[in-house]
Amino acid sequence: MQQTKNLYVIGWPIKHSRSPLIHNYWIKKHGLDAVYAQKQVAPDDLSKFIHMLKSDECLGFNITIPHKQAVFAAVPRRDVLANKLGACNTISWRDNELYADNTDGYGFYRNLLDYSDWRQTDQPIIIYGAGGAARAILQAMHDAGAQHIYIFNRTIPRAQKLLADLNIEANILTNSDELNDCLAYAGLLINTTSLGMNGENDVDINLSLMPKTAIVADIVYTPLQTGLLKQADDLGLVTVDGLGMLLHQAAKAFEIWFGILPEVDDELRDLVLSDL
Repeated sequence: MQQTKNLYVIGWPIKHSRSPLIHNYWIKKHGLDAVYAQKQVAPDDLSKFIHMLKSDECLGFNITIPHKQAVFAAVPRRDVLANKLGACNTISWRDNELYADNTDGYGFYRNLLDYSDWRQTDQPIIIYGAGGAARAILQAMHDAGAQHIYIFNRTIPRAQKLLADLNIEANILTNSDELNDCLAYAGLLINTTSLGMNGENDVDINLSLMPKTAIVADIVYTPLQTGLLKQADDLGLVTVDGLGMLLHQAAKAFEIWFGILPEVDDELRDLVLSDL
């Protein structure tokens, strides 16, 4: 008799994760014999957890803080994109070996297309931040054909390292004046930082400088409407919240495990919203 397949999201702590809610929704919808669960794994227990997978009927797992770098280093095989980004969020079995993928950039770009008509690859894009999320989003936008990318980060060397690591040509905005000048003709602004999470420390930026046709995207989804998005909405700009990125990156991971790209529908979105 075939055993139920296990899937996990691991972190320390892990209670905040909505991944089980999302993946179990799709598992039920597609009638699959699998279960997705949270697993709190302390840093010292990470190698033990990975070893346990071989006897656990495990299809794979997702990774969140603080394990992303450690798991990336421990996994023997990596997708080309994950290897370039130096980070992974999805692990699967391939040819009896653990294999690392990164679905964050896909999730962001797919959500951007869902909630905006962004196709203007010749319009300037401003990426606010230069951390882990910025890496995946920068690569995704570059791969989508964005021709004029600007990075704004308080720590300039970090932005320089980001571009060097990915070998992407982009412009670094070195101060607020340069940022304001760029806002005047930017077609898309993306907040890749945690600023605005839980309604605290919003992004300090004057969106009234942007063209009326501009799009403002935020990867934060708690709250769903951050201070940045509220400002954009009040100005009549197109807004893209962070929840869709979470759902679409999860959909890509689901496809990696099951060979099925599930639909990100309103029912699922409402289900997750009710849990925020």
